Amino acid sequence: MKSFLLLDKKPIIKWGQIPDGYFFEGDIPKGYSLAICPHFPYIILDVDMHGEVSGFDNLPMKVMEELGYHFSYPTKNNGRHYWLKYTGNKMLMNKASGLGIDLRTNKGYVRWYLDGDARKYMDQIKDTSPLLNKWLEKLFSNEDR
Repeated sequence: MKSFLLLDKKPIIKWGQIPDGYFFEGDIPKGYSLAICPHFPYIILDVDMHGEVSGFDNLPMKVMEELGYHFSYPTKNNGRHYWLKYTGNKMLMNKASGLGIDLRTNKGYVRWYLDGDARKYMDQIKDTSPLLNKWLEKLFSNEDR
C-alpha cells in the first residue's frame, strides 16, 4: 500500500514509481487530497453514484449483505469504498465494470475520505468469502471461469 497527494483529482507525481510502503504523512495542504493505492492481496471495490447510474442497484443482495461487514467509507457522491482482502486465486484487473462498480488493485488508487493515516485501519480489512470471490472474478477477471 502507498499514499500520495492529488491535485484536481490527479497525482502530483508519477505514483506508479512510488514503492509500496511509502505514505504521505502530515497535514494535507489546502486544495489537495490524499490517494491510496492498495497492494496484494488488498483490493478496493468502488461503488459509484453518478447521475442515473447507481452501482448499489447492481450489487446482488447476498454480495451487498456481505459488504456490510467489510471496512468501508462513503465517497463524495454518496458512493462507497469497500476495502477487501482478496482470498481467491484468479488475477483481478484494475478496471471499471460499466455498472457503476469499479475495482482498484495495486494498479490503481482511490481517494482517501477519512481523517488520519490509512494504516491504522488495516486490521479492520476482512477476508473475502468464496461467494464474494466468485462475484468479483466474474466482473473483474479475464481468466476462464
